[in-house]
Amino acid sequence: MLTGTCLCGDIAFEIDGPVGMVCHCHCSMCRKFHGSAFATFGAAAPKDFRWVRGANRIRSYQSSAQGYRHFCPRCGSAVPAVGEGLPFALIPMGNVVEDPGTRPQLHFFTGSMAPWHTIVDDLPQHESYPAEFGPDAVAVDRPARESTTPGAIGGSCLCGAVAFEFDDPPLRMYNCHCSRCRRAVSAAYQTVLRVRRSGFSWLAGAGNITMYRLPGTRFQCASCRTCGSRTPWARDEEVCVPAGCLDTDPGDRPSDNIFTDSRAAWTVVDESLKTWPEAADWNQPLESPA
Repeated sequence: MLTGTCLCGDIAFEIDGPVGMVCHCHCSMCRKFHGSAFATFGAAAPKDFRWVRGANRIRSYQSSAQGYRHFCPRCGSAVPAVGEGLPFALIPMGNVVEDPGTRPQLHFFTGSMAPWHTIVDDLPQHESYPAEFGPDAVAVDRPARESTTPGAIGGSCLCGAVAFEFDDPPLRMYNCHCSRCRRAVSAAYQTVLRVRRSGFSWLAGAGNITMYRLPGTRFQCASCRTCGSRTPWARDEEVCVPAGCLDTDPGDRPSDNIFTDSRAAWTVVDESLKTWPEAADWNQPLESPA
């Protein structure tokens, strides 16, 4: 039995059977929606899947003529797609609590891969849909939005209602593997840029953002009310930017992996980066990857 929830726990599901065809998608739409470098999905038989609670709370956004994105309206986590003519239940693996026992099989849409991301495993890579997905698979990608201010780094949500930019270099860029980040972005891990609040500005949609704080913690996240995409949020004098929502190459690359002791069993960690089993001590960086 596998179980899964959104970040806030309002929506939960169970899978009483195997999850197969686990794959990483690097398309721009998945990056925008999840706010991460890529999204990882698995397929389960519809007879093995059931909602435990919250199915009536799910909100949906039609991201293309062929598909919808489903999310929790309270915390913004992606949730499984079931029905809609699909022969399987499509599961965002970042929300699955247990080790599914299977491992990813391939990467696809690598032709749209984020410029700041590096694939470190040896799985097959496909620039678009792989042939095994069938002849009816339609490639859908979304062009990047141009920055309003020359030289600024811009970003936006999937539907375009929310847009922002910042004109200072990022203070830090890192991958967080904690279970909270995995459930928040419904992916393997969250890549975050920290930027100065003074150099950040909203161009559109600041009032269309839902903020969520995990009770009893400082953990926060934000999402677009319309499409569910992850959006930036402020913390003290900085703004945390989910890297997947960027339209522009930030000119930086992740330098650290944090909370790797909590990483998903199916994740391959980039060992060329500084690696912290738990929270990083930014004031005393490691000399080499742990």
